[in-house]
Amino acid sequence: MILWLIAWRNLWAKPLQNLLTVAVVATALAMTVLVMLVAASVHYGLVRATEPFDLLVGAKGSPNQLVLNTVFLQDAPIGNIDYAIAAELAASPLVDTAIAMGFGDNYRGYRLVGTEPALFEHRGKAGQPPWLQIDQGRPFQAPFEAVLGAKTAKETGLKLGGQFVSSHGVVAGGETHAGHAYTVVGILRPVGGPYDQAILTSLQSIWQAHSHEPEPKAQAAVSPADGADDDDDDHDHGATAVLVKPKGYAEALRLYQQFQKDRRAQLVFPSQVVANLFALLGQGEKALSLIGYSVLAMALLLVSFSMYWSSLSRTRDRAILRAVGASWTDIFWIILAEGVLVVWSGVLAGVLAGHGLFSLLTALLQQKTGIAFAGPFPLAEAYAVAGALLVGLLAAVIPAWSVARRSIAENLEA
Repeated sequence: MILWLIAWRNLWAKPLQNLLTVAVVATALAMTVLVMLVAASVHYGLVRATEPFDLLVGAKGSPNQLVLNTVFLQDAPIGNIDYAIAAELAASPLVDTAIAMGFGDNYRGYRLVGTEPALFEHRGKAGQPPWLQIDQGRPFQAPFEAVLGAKTAKETGLKLGGQFVSSHGVVAGGETHAGHAYTVVGILRPVGGPYDQAILTSLQSIWQAHSHEPEPKAQAAVSPADGADDDDDDHDHGATAVLVKPKGYAEALRLYQQFQKDRRAQLVFPSQVVANLFALLGQGEKALSLIGYSVLAMALLLVSFSMYWSSLSRTRDRAILRAVGASWTDIFWIILAEGVLVVWSGVLAGVLAGHGLFSLLTALLQQKTGIAFAGPFPLAEAYAVAGALLVGLLAAVIPAWSVARRSIAENLEA
C-alpha cells in the first residue's frame, strides 16, 4: 500500500504530463470502442427490424429502396403494383399470409401505412406473439380510422379520439388531403423498430384520400378485393408492397423463382438485402477498426517511451530511496505502479468515453430512423480492452525493470 501511495504522489508531481498520457490512451481506445459498438449495434438493429418481414413483393426497381421504404419507413416508394398480385399471393398454396401495404402520405413527417387488419395478427416467427400489439384502443375497422405507433403518439400528442389530416408525399409540408380527416382509434405498444413512428390505417383510406371523391364514403370496412373494381385509377387501387409469409423455406424459394419470370413485380428477401448491405459496409468497418487498433498501438508505444523517460528524469529520487533502505524490487514496483495507474486510468476513461459517445450517437440515429440500436456486448470490445490493459502492463514493466536495475552510485553524487 505504501508503494502505491508513493507512486500516486510521484504522478501528481507532474500532473500535466501524466494527464496528457491518460488522454492519449483514452482517446485512442474510445475511438476503437466506438467503432466496435456502432458496427455491432447497427447490425443488431437492422436485423431485428427485418425479422417480421419474411418476403416482400413490390414494383420493379431497386430492392434496397423497396426494403428501405417498407421495412424502415425511409426513402420514397418505388411505385405501385396492381392489387390483383396481392390477391393472387393470398390464394397461392405456397403462401400462409399476404398482406398488402400502401405508402405515400405522412402526418408531420410520420409515415402513413395503408394496410389490412391481418397485419395485427402477423407474427415474425412461429410461436411468438403478434408483432404489432394494441396498447390503447382497438385496431382500425373503417376507412379513416388510424392506429398510431408508440413514438408517433408520444411526439405528436395525439390521443384516442383525436383527429388529423395527412399530407401527400413522405416529407412533412406537402399538400394536405382536405376533407379526409383521420380519427385515432388505437395506439400500439412499443416494438423497438421503425413502426414505432408509423401511422397504420386501412388501405381503402389511402385509396380514397387519393381519389377524386370530395368526401370519404361513410361505410363499414370492406376488403380491398371487394372494392378493387370500383375505380379504374391504378393509384387508387394499387399496393406499394405485399408482406408475404411463405409456408416454408422451400415454398419461399419457389415463389422467388416464379417472380424471376414475372414482369409485373419483384420479390425480395429483406434479410438478404440487409446482409448484402453489410457486405458492402464491412470493408469500411474493417478499415476503421484497423485504424483504431493502429492508433491504440501507437498510443501505448508513446506511453511506454513517456514512462521510460519520466523514470529516467527521477533517477536521483530512486537513488535516495535505495540509499535509505529501499530494495531494487521496491523501486521496480513503484515504477510499475506508476505505469499501471496511468495506462489503466486511460483505458477506463476510454471505455467510458466510447460508451458515452455511442449513447449520444445511437440516440440521434434512433430519433431519426426509429431503429433500436442496441444489442449484446460485443466480444471484440472485451478483447480490445483486455489487450490494452495487457500491453499497458508490459509498457510499464520495461521501464520499471530498466530503471530499477541501474547503479545508484552516480546518482548520489552532489
